[in-house]
Amino acid sequence: MTIQVLGAACRQGSPVNDDAIGHTASAAWVLDGATSLGPGLVDPQSDARWLAQSANGHLQRLLEESPGLPTDALLRALQQGIADDFRRDAGIAATPGLDLPSACLSLLRLLPDGTLELLNLCDSRIHLAWDDGRAESFGDTPLDELDRQSVERLLALREQHPHWSHGELFQASREWVRRNRALANTAQGYWVLDPTDRWLAHVQRRVVDPARLRAFMLVTDGFDRLLEFRRYGLLELFEALPLRGVEALIDELRRIEAADGQALEHPRLKIHDDASVVWGALGG
Repeated sequence: MTIQVLGAACRQGSPVNDDAIGHTASAAWVLDGATSLGPGLVDPQSDARWLAQSANGHLQRLLEESPGLPTDALLRALQQGIADDFRRDAGIAATPGLDLPSACLSLLRLLPDGTLELLNLCDSRIHLAWDDGRAESFGDTPLDELDRQSVERLLALREQHPHWSHGELFQASREWVRRNRALANTAQGYWVLDPTDRWLAHVQRRVVDPARLRAFMLVTDGFDRLLEFRRYGLLELFEALPLRGVEALIDELRRIEAADGQALEHPRLKIHDDASVVWGALGG
């Protein structure tokens, strides 16, 4: 059995794309770097992009060379590779006290015993569609609640300053975003990929029997806006993929975002976000 990718896209929402995607014959994944808020430690344009690309390269190598690597060994090798890259490019070792780049990860892979492993960290997601008509999602994070609170504060600011543009509201909200970011990889906050080993014990894992799996989607939260904006239900989105393809669906999302350029209909911090998806099925 192998992974058959039916469609994949990694579309930037701003001048720098902080997402990355990849796949092998037995695995597929998406990465969503958290947009840098200050001066970079390793990349003058975006430390988030640097981290997504570093992790992407290590996953590609590890899963091509050792597809059956035990989960703990895979994640430990990924973390060590990122830490080595950070030391090389930043000139210092990664420590929790630094403003480190971070990223979300969703990964799906076939294990040697024929089962399907799902790994998730932070607010990217794995969606599954089954032969019996069910669809479900895997992956959750306390970051969702923190983001909801940030949007509520944005709406409160809009009430106080009705003549401000969304850009002005966004700038006034950056301090809240920074406070949330400071909670990354702490027991009071949420868990996310970074060059330290703090996140290793907090990766969500599930193993399923893939015999009746019809299709899967690995998505960053930017692509998941098609669900968040209630343009599609999850089953409807799975049905739309073979009819329209991933690029047309992202085009549709961009039109929705552009038509709501002040975030009035769909309150949010970023008007456009990087949107990535790997859609596929299992084949013999």
